[in-house]
Amino acid sequence: MGSKVASKEHFKIRTSGRKRGGRVSCAEEMGSFFSCLSKATGNANVTTVCASEIANLRNCAASVAKQPKTVNTINYHLQRIGRLMR
Repeated sequence: MGSKVASKEHFKIRTSGRKRGGRVSCAEEMGSFFSCLSKATGNANVTTVCASEIANLRNCAASVAKQPKTVNTINYHLQRIGRLMR
């Protein structure tokens, strides 16, 4: 039983994209990391083989964590006023 290597079309991540302006946070970096992991399954030392992908994913996650949250939406204010009116 040979294993088939699927093309990129099979690994699309579907999300709503409303929160980050259409781009899923770190999806490309995560995809390249998973691709590297699948290529390095027989290798015992994955951290050295996929070092650049790991670094890119960590840098992306750190940059997303630094972005300020936006809580000043109309729904936020309506919930806050609704709690005050009870």
